[in-house]
Amino acid sequence: MMVGRDDEGIAELKRAESLDPLSLIISAGVADVLFIAHRFDEAMRQLQKTLEMDPNFAMAHYQRGQVLVQQHKLDAAISEFRQAIELAGHSPAFDANLANAYAASGRTADARRTAADLEHLPEQSGSLDANIAMIYVGLGDTERAMQWLEKAYQARFEAIMLVRPQFDPLRADPKFQALMGRLGLGN
Repeated sequence: MMVGRDDEGIAELKRAESLDPLSLIISAGVADVLFIAHRFDEAMRQLQKTLEMDPNFAMAHYQRGQVLVQQHKLDAAISEFRQAIELAGHSPAFDANLANAYAASGRTADARRTAADLEHLPEQSGSLDANIAMIYVGLGDTERAMQWLEKAYQARFEAIMLVRPQFDPLRADPKFQALMGRLGLGN
């Protein structure tokens, strides 16, 4: 999806969905662009449709968790992330989003423990660094979040993840704005 062109991205994915209405990946993709566009109720409806096709599709549970965090339905979000992990196993993205939900729900010790676990993984990458940063965003630790985002930048991570709502609390921060500028993503 192109930054600042949410409606075009949504229309393109909905067109793809009309061509392949049984594709779980395309259906989840529609939900994801709706999520990025902050259209949370629509994203949730799309994910319900996805889960009606396959109730064991881990990605849809993961995405429901992300939407539920933004809707401040934190117990339900934690449940969805746990379901995704149960179905597909642990991954830095699943674990970091669960930790972000823990942080939002006041379970800061659980969030910090997950951050520490991810920080000590032997396989480091820019994507992992950005996921760790997301946990610190959830914890309200802007300085640590920016340190991890700088590491992610140095590792040439997929910067498009910064347009996700999980990073909204950083949007007014001058360091974050500068990073977005270096990445060509504006603010």
